[in-house]
Formats: sequence, structure tokens, C-alpha cells
Amino acid sequence: MTKGADQNDSARERSFEVDGLIYAGLEWGKPEAPLALALHGWLDNALSFSILGPLLNRCRILALDLSGHGLSSHRSADASYQIWDDVPQLASIIEQLGEDSVTLIGHSRGAAISTLLASVLGDQCHRLVLIDGMLPPEEANSDAAAQLRRFVRERTKYRQRPQRIFDSIEDFIERRARYGFAAENGEFIAPRALRQVNGGWCLRSDPRLYGASAHKLTAADRRHIYQQINAPVLGLFGDKGLYERRDASRVDEPQSIQRLQGELSDCLPDYRSTILSGSHHLHMESCAHEVARHIDDFI
Repeated sequence: MTKGADQNDSARERSFEVDGLIYAGLEWGKPEAPLALALHGWLDNALSFSILGPLLNRCRILALDLSGHGLSSHRSADASYQIWDDVPQLASIIEQLGEDSVTLIGHSRGAAISTLLASVLGDQCHRLVLIDGMLPPEEANSDAAAQLRRFVRERTKYRQRPQRIFDSIEDFIERRARYGFAAENGEFIAPRALRQVNGGWCLRSDPRLYGASAHKLTAADRRHIYQQINAPVLGLFGDKGLYERRDASRVDEPQSIQRLQGELSDCLPDYRSTILSGSHHLHMESCAHEVARHIDDFI
């Protein structure tokens, strides 16, 4: 049994149908407590919150498998997986739950999606927590036409890509670790990340998730989105996380942490941030208790 299966014992399974899609999720905490909607990163799933969820004392946390991930539906053949594509369905799920106010917690790609959702919800968003993630920065010398061509080319490529078969769950965890993910993190998400097939195990995630975006947000786009968020925002970043691994010494670089943090501070009415001892998945590591404490104090 993997660690994710152990942690899942304390969670309640949830499922929502919206726009012909099924969104599966896990919920921790007292049902009457204020809602925090948690969104995972790229190729992760709801089990990535299985450490943090039980540690939070001031809310109930509903972690969803985003479309194309975990036990949630894959999008239709004509659809794609831009960071804004889940936003209408997520807003509908909040409406189904009948919540007047919701805290959003997002990790990595989920942080970008949570930011977009917060800008749509307006005053309905009570708090926004970003865990080693934010809206993606623009790339230097970006070319919109070239980006669109790449999207079309890769959409076809990954749609036709044969499934990779892992010999065992351990094989999946080892391969994931080669790309910088801690082996323990792979153990946690494996129960919802894999399904058994003839010859081994394959990923549940939609191969189209590997493809390029059709469009990259510009600096102006990001600023306009941030300026629509009225809720207080907390950023929690790992000292060995996604942004700290970049060359932060060059403030003029589009992706430097100083520039990105400065953009958040300039655009948001109430923004605070903390750098903790951890990697990109700091909410799944030994500092998860510290992450939980910061979130509890914030909300």
C-alpha cells in the first residue's frame, strides 16, 4: 500500500458533475467548517494535499483532481488544457456547494488557476494562498504566432502518443524522481495517478497536458488579473522551490523572483509572502506543519 492510500483513509471522497465533466476530489475537516478549495500542480492530483489537508484547523479543505488528472474526466477531443479552461467548471462547483465565501489554495499550476478563479469570484474569494506558484511569467522574445503553431503541432503529437507502461508503481516513482521530484511525493499521489493495465501501470492523466499552451499571458495581462483580486493573498515559497532555483540575481530577467514578487506587491491590495525551508512540493514535505500554521494564521 502506498502512502497516499494511507492518508486517504481520513478523507471523504467527493464528486461533482458540471458541463459533462466529472470532477473527483477529497475532503478533510469538519463539514460545517469554512471551505478552502485546493488545486494541485501539473500531473499531480488531490492526494498531493493529503499531508496538508488533515493539518489545517480553521477550514475544511476540498482538494479536486483538475480535469485530465487523477479520477476526474478528460476533456473532449476538441478541447484543450489552458490554465483558464477549468475556471468556469470550478466556479460552478463552488455554486453547487452553496458557498458564499471560499478560500482558494493552489500549488504550482494550481496556484495560477486559483489566481484566475479569484479574479472571477471577486468578493466571494475570502483568501488566496499560493504555494510555490503564481501566474506564469512571459518568456523573453515571445512570439504569439510561433506559440500557436507549437500548440497545434504538440496537440496532435500528444493526442497520438502511445501510453507509457510502468512495470510497477515503484518504477513510476523512480522515473518521476529523475525529474527532480522527491520519491516520497510520488508515493503519495500514485493511487490516483496510475491505473493497472495489461503489462503494468499507466498514467491516468491526459497526454495532451504535456503540450504547449496556445497563448502566453503578457505582463499587462497578469497585472490586470491581479488587480481584480480584492482578497488578501499569501505566498508560500520553498527556498529550493521552482522560483528560487532560477537565477534570481538578475532582477531584469522576466522570471526573476524579485520581479515576480514585486509585481504581486504592486498589484494586490494585501499581499504577504514567506520563504520556507523546502522544495517545490513543500506542502508535502517535513515543513508541511509550518505551511499549515501559516495558512491557519492567515485565514
